[in-house]
Amino acid sequence: MDNGVAFVLHKLELIQNDLQTPDSYETGFSHLREDFETLKLNLLFLKTFLLCSGIWSNDQSEVRLGSFLSKIEATVNRPGMDINILYLRAKCVFDLKSELKSVFTDLKRVVSNLLGNIKSFNKEIIDIYETLSSCSSSESRSRLRDCELVDFIDSVLQNLVNLLSCRCLESMEDYNSALALEDKLTFLKNFIGFAKFLGVEERELEDLLAHIQVVALNAAGLTYKCLFYREDEEMQDPKMCSIISELLEKINPVDLQVYETYVKVLKVSKSPKSLLATQTDMQILQDFNDSLRSSLWELLGSSTSFAVSVKDQMQKLYAGLSFLRSILKELPENMNELNDKIVAVISEAGIVIFSLFLNGVKEVDVDSLVVGESADCCTMLVNTNKNVTFIVAQLRGSSISGSLPSYHSFRGQEVCKTTRFKPPRGRVPITNEIVVGFDDDALKVINRLKRGSATLEIVPIVGMPGLGKTTLAKKVYNSPSVEAYFYIRLWCSFSQEYDTKNSLVQILSSDGKQSRVNEELKLLDEYDLAQKLRQMLMGKRYLIVLDDVWDIRVWHGLSISFPDNRNGSRVLITSRQSNVASEVQFAVEPYNLRILTEEESWELFQRKVFGEADCPRPLCMPGKRIATNCKGLPLTIVIIAEILSTIKDDAWSEVADSLTSTIVYATDQCKNTLELSYRRLPHHLKPCLLYFGAFREDQEIETAKLMRLWIAEGFVPAEGLVLDTEPKRIEALAEEYMMDLIGRNLVMVAKQRHIGGVKTCRIHGLLHEFCKEKAKEENFLQVLHGYGELSTFNERSCVERLSIWSKVEHFKKSMLFCPQICSLLLFSQIEESDSFMADISFVFCIYKSLRVLDLEQIFLRCKVFPREVEALVKLRYLGVQGAVSSIPPSIEKLSNLETFVVIAESGTVSLPDTIWNMTKLRHLHVVGRKVCCSLPSENLGNTSDLWNLDTFSTLIVSLDDRVENIMRKIPNVRQLKIQLSAGGCSTGNCNISNLTNVETLEVFAESSPPNPVQFSFPLRLKELVLGGLHLPWSRISVIEELRYLEVLVLLRLSFVGERWELTPGGFRELRCLILENLGVVKWEDATDSGDAFLGLQKLRLSGVLLLEKVPSRLQWIPLLEEIEVRDCTKSPKKLVHKIGKKQEDWGNMNLKIID
Repeated sequence: MDNGVAFVLHKLELIQNDLQTPDSYETGFSHLREDFETLKLNLLFLKTFLLCSGIWSNDQSEVRLGSFLSKIEATVNRPGMDINILYLRAKCVFDLKSELKSVFTDLKRVVSNLLGNIKSFNKEIIDIYETLSSCSSSESRSRLRDCELVDFIDSVLQNLVNLLSCRCLESMEDYNSALALEDKLTFLKNFIGFAKFLGVEERELEDLLAHIQVVALNAAGLTYKCLFYREDEEMQDPKMCSIISELLEKINPVDLQVYETYVKVLKVSKSPKSLLATQTDMQILQDFNDSLRSSLWELLGSSTSFAVSVKDQMQKLYAGLSFLRSILKELPENMNELNDKIVAVISEAGIVIFSLFLNGVKEVDVDSLVVGESADCCTMLVNTNKNVTFIVAQLRGSSISGSLPSYHSFRGQEVCKTTRFKPPRGRVPITNEIVVGFDDDALKVINRLKRGSATLEIVPIVGMPGLGKTTLAKKVYNSPSVEAYFYIRLWCSFSQEYDTKNSLVQILSSDGKQSRVNEELKLLDEYDLAQKLRQMLMGKRYLIVLDDVWDIRVWHGLSISFPDNRNGSRVLITSRQSNVASEVQFAVEPYNLRILTEEESWELFQRKVFGEADCPRPLCMPGKRIATNCKGLPLTIVIIAEILSTIKDDAWSEVADSLTSTIVYATDQCKNTLELSYRRLPHHLKPCLLYFGAFREDQEIETAKLMRLWIAEGFVPAEGLVLDTEPKRIEALAEEYMMDLIGRNLVMVAKQRHIGGVKTCRIHGLLHEFCKEKAKEENFLQVLHGYGELSTFNERSCVERLSIWSKVEHFKKSMLFCPQICSLLLFSQIEESDSFMADISFVFCIYKSLRVLDLEQIFLRCKVFPREVEALVKLRYLGVQGAVSSIPPSIEKLSNLETFVVIAESGTVSLPDTIWNMTKLRHLHVVGRKVCCSLPSENLGNTSDLWNLDTFSTLIVSLDDRVENIMRKIPNVRQLKIQLSAGGCSTGNCNISNLTNVETLEVFAESSPPNPVQFSFPLRLKELVLGGLHLPWSRISVIEELRYLEVLVLLRLSFVGERWELTPGGFRELRCLILENLGVVKWEDATDSGDAFLGLQKLRLSGVLLLEKVPSRLQWIPLLEEIEVRDCTKSPKKLVHKIGKKQEDWGNMNLKIID
């Protein structure tokens, strides 16, 4: 009966796959996407209904059903034929844009009509579902066969997945309930398969199948209601959460009748003649084993207070089932001998787990063997574990305990006992980019880019890993002739884990003009980003570099955004895989990069180690041996040169000897080379380096966050343990560790701060792989990617840290039970549907030993911060992201918390008054786009001060005396970001001068204050950022007097007015000045202002469109190094170049002007 529905679904898939074109927006196809998806969703739900149409118990109902089905058939079949005709017609006129547009117009009409007709059936279908659910399950004519029931459950499960993915469930409770129902329906389906596999006869399955059918029908009707009730105001809200709770009670064996139905099937099972003879048999066993693991995991993470001894036995059973899961996938040689025992023990485990659900064993000691059902359940649990242990031992060939790995050597308490390391004064590594042997290659590639056809062409550069493809691409990209030839140049680097949306965001941000809208770009979906990029490139000659492309899907995912403007635009691709380049559409012949000659290798080696100086004679012999053994691979030369630049000269021979017997350019051999550098690291730096493995390859990591994680992990000793004459802040010590790793050329600076310091950092991809492998080897850290690795992870290992890169539902589905881990870092894709973690309660229930929990890249849908977090009393670092609007008072139970980060969606996050009791807090950050936090400011006399608080953002403060009350509670804060609220205030004063330790201050206003704000700043302020304050330029004199100020950033509307006159002697220590989106027209010298900006090194003007005059003082500043002009008119650029000319005349040849 569902053939017509299947036919239409098939045709819709064909249309979407075959008729999409790069100009789908112009042809009108893009307008069909939403209609197509909605129609497909409706058809899938209709298909589910048709699968159960045979469940009728009387003639009158059968007549009614026949009439209704005929109506559905007529409604679907005719439009289905029309869709097919339009599909065939579209294929014929595919190259004729106007004709194709006409076809799509007709198609949209047919689809819209069909969708409307299907929706007209909604109420009757829901009514039929309710009738079917209420039918007596004992009537034989009202029952589906087992195979039909499995198909029906599969269809309901697909409907649930669709509901979750299309966000039909806005309530978090409904979302969580749907996930739970999905899991339980899967259990029922797997139970049917397991029972049939074991040869249970049809009559013995009657009660089970009847029970499952009633549950499945209820679930089907409920999902149908959830899809449609919001579209029809007359429909009743199904109250999904409460209804699902009732359904779950019917599925879980908490009811004696349900328990007896389940156990009866397992007890009467018979072993089939050919046990586990086929892959299908094996899959059935795996599926049921997974369902039992899921049920046991639910019990372990539940609030039921099992006795400690019982819970230990439950954990043993869970570990045994997890081991069997991996064994069932691997199929070891001695598996056949244990087939019957494995099947028997899984059946036995099922009975035990069902008994645990039924009895809810509490306060029962396994050893006491109390008489009664609970004691029987405990005895069964112990015996089942013995049987599992026997099977595990047989399969492993040894005892379980003998195969457990040892604990890693990097325990926090051991690290804390180390003294502070002072880096040696060795040879300074050469950090500038040095290119040797690529001049000829660069010229050839540039010629390919600038010459040839006017149509869009793709120029691939291919070669083995480490050959210098990226270096050559950078040389070409930054070539003056290329920069002058192409109007737009964009760059995107890829890792092995490709994501179209992230790539589009990176490309759109790579021109240097999008840095401040990067967060806004992340909010767009993939289609809007692709259109935005296409619009940016339309009509312009552009060059796009796609660096380190691993998969042809990269090109397929992005090519639609690259218009052929027929003006000589080019895409430059680097790839280590020649087959990727050959598959790219519009590609010219790949440019195969050659290896360096021995002479070029030696030259590059010398310049990387010694710069312009010659290699000392004693080192020439081992140095040439090392360079020769690099086999012309630049990456290997660079890595080894960086290592040699930080070790003693007498160790060169050791390095040369270790490299002579291997092919160094092979990836594994490069890792062996890195082992030399790792072994020479002081003990306290090793865990810091290995921790980089927790992050994504090529990821730019915020150094402040990384150092806070190091501190929370215990890698950096507390102040009292630092053996030094002067005690240091623990953050300062962590920064020393970071700079030491950078000095050893193991960590690279990605972005610098305004006046030195490291804002973001990264490590080389090869070193990243080394860190992951070494961390795994040392049981220091395990990185798991995707469901495949999650589902096969050996939970009995002693690893203490997990970094998980996966869809969130896969993490939950994997049911990792590792209560011993102390750190969990969970990463997912930016703003994708899979990154929405609805229910994180399992984390708090299971991983109670956590010191670090980083969920900052996972969006939590809950409005209220999850209260279950209070169970994680050992936490030192907690980072979350989501729609959180308040923090509960119970947060104070996290008395060890040092770093608390909340990335909110919008608005103000309310912090409780109990926050004042969290005296160990060092870093408190509530951030996000237009996000701030409020602190209780009343009755503060009896509360504690946050003496240890070092950094704090973003605090909303009112312009009255309350701001001073709050500031007194955070006396030692060093970095502070505040947002002013003028509501209900009359004074307009903001006095924060009592914060004598503040070095960095950011002040913004949510709206224009009624009167200019009177500020009192901390006198020792070093960095100040202002925005939205609407201050007159006369008020800048308060800032000019700050003697220690080194960085000043004035953002949009921080000051208003057309004229800014310098004060004599102002900004004497200022080193960096940034003016962004200001309306100043005349920036003038004042009388006797010759000593202003005496120490200025960097000046950046961005969006200062009206500027007509700048101080002549800028022409004479002796230390000026860089002036950057972005998004400005000709007038500011002309003024800047005039400054540059004067500086050059006065002998400053180092001034760099960027425009």
